[in-house]
Amino acid sequence: MSASKDAGPDRSTADIALVCTHKGELRPFLKRLDRQRSYTEGSLTVRGGFLRETIRIVVAEVGPGFARHRAAAHWLVETHKPAWMLAVGFSSSLTPEVHPGDLVLASEIVDTHGNTMPVKCTLKPGGRIHVGRLVVADSQPDDAAGKTALAHSSQALAVDTCCLAPAQICYERNVRFLAIRSIIDGPEESVPSASAGMVFRADSRSAGAALGGLLGRFSKASELNQWRQRGVAAAEHSDRFLAGVVEQIAELLERQRLDRS
Repeated sequence: MSASKDAGPDRSTADIALVCTHKGELRPFLKRLDRQRSYTEGSLTVRGGFLRETIRIVVAEVGPGFARHRAAAHWLVETHKPAWMLAVGFSSSLTPEVHPGDLVLASEIVDTHGNTMPVKCTLKPGGRIHVGRLVVADSQPDDAAGKTALAHSSQALAVDTCCLAPAQICYERNVRFLAIRSIIDGPEESVPSASAGMVFRADSRSAGAALGGLLGRFSKASELNQWRQRGVAAAEHSDRFLAGVVEQIAELLERQRLDRS
C-alpha cells in the first residue's frame, strides 16, 4: 500500500485490517511492517504495509469513541475489503484472575445497554492469555467502585469502550473478527484522570496534563511515567502474540486461495 501526492493514496485491498484508538497500542507491531506508508482519511490515520513480504496489512488509528470506531470499521471494509479485522488496544481488568500485562480475547462482547454479540474465537486460553466475555462501557471506569459494579452487572473479564463497534460492522458484512485487549490496570486499582486519558485515549487534554505534571511536582511526573510505562509494556507483550495471530490468519488465507485455484 502506498500514497503519493500525485496519485493519491493506494486504496487496494488488504488481507487483515487492524483498528486501534491510538498508535501507542500498536507501536511495536507497526515496526514489523515492511514498505510502510501512511496517509490521513478525514480524522483517521491510516497505515499500510506488508508482514513477511506477502501479508497485506492496513491499520487505522481511530481516536476515542464508539461512533468513531464504527465509522472506521465501515470505511475499512468498504475501502480495503479485508478478510479479517482485529480490534486491538488497551483495556481494564474486571476480575482478580486477569492481571495488568495479560491479554484478553473476546468470545462474546456485551455492552451496558443490553446488546450481546458472540465472537468466534478458536484461540485457546493459557498462561497470561484469557478468552471470554468483554464488556463495552460508555466510558472507561477509572476507579475500583466503577469496575466492581461493571463486573457484577456484566460478568465480563475486561472492559473497554470501543471493540463492539467494529464487531458489529464485521458481523453485518461477513468479515471475520477478533478482539485482542491488553490489560493496563487491575480491578482494585484507580487510574488518575490524566494517566487514564494518556493511556486509553491519548487526547490533547491528557497530553497537556502530562506536560504540566512533568514540569511541576516530581511525584506527579513519576506517576504519569509509571502509567506510560505500563502502556509500553502492554503494547510490547501484545505485539508478540499479535504477530503470531496475524501469521496464523495469513496461512489460513493462503490455504483458502490455493483451494480456490
